[in-house]
Amino acid sequence: MKSIVPHATTDTPSKWPRPAAEAPAPTTVERDRGIVGRRLERAAERSRARLVSPRNRRKLAQSLRRTARDANRTLQRYDLLLRDRAAAVRTELIEIAARLEQAQDPDPARVAAVRELLTKGDSPLYHPGVPAGELRATLDYVRSGLDGSI
Repeated sequence: MKSIVPHATTDTPSKWPRPAAEAPAPTTVERDRGIVGRRLERAAERSRARLVSPRNRRKLAQSLRRTARDANRTLQRYDLLLRDRAAAVRTELIEIAARLEQAQDPDPARVAAVRELLTKGDSPLYHPGVPAGELRATLDYVRSGLDGSI
């Protein structure tokens, strides 16, 4: 019976085992990292642009106003908002909402802080374990950078 496994003979060079692939040249690796890096940078730029877009800032301002309005409403059954904290900073929330809509070149970090304040469960507006002073500190931080200056 004839074997189908290739055997090396002395007169022909063996194809088995195949030689390991050579490592890519350093320029190829650097170029690939450059492509990936540029793609990540473009994605980050688009994300920042969406964050500070007028549409997103309007939505955040509406949410701030809704939070300020809800601070004075009666307690609902499944309400997560800490109304006493929101009521204590009601005027600041309304002021920040107005500044957020009117800002020409807001700092993306400040706008992100507003979004996190409104959407994260560990925000001082929603989590009773977070000190109330954190809410004031966050609002001061946001207020300081909404006019485009840091």
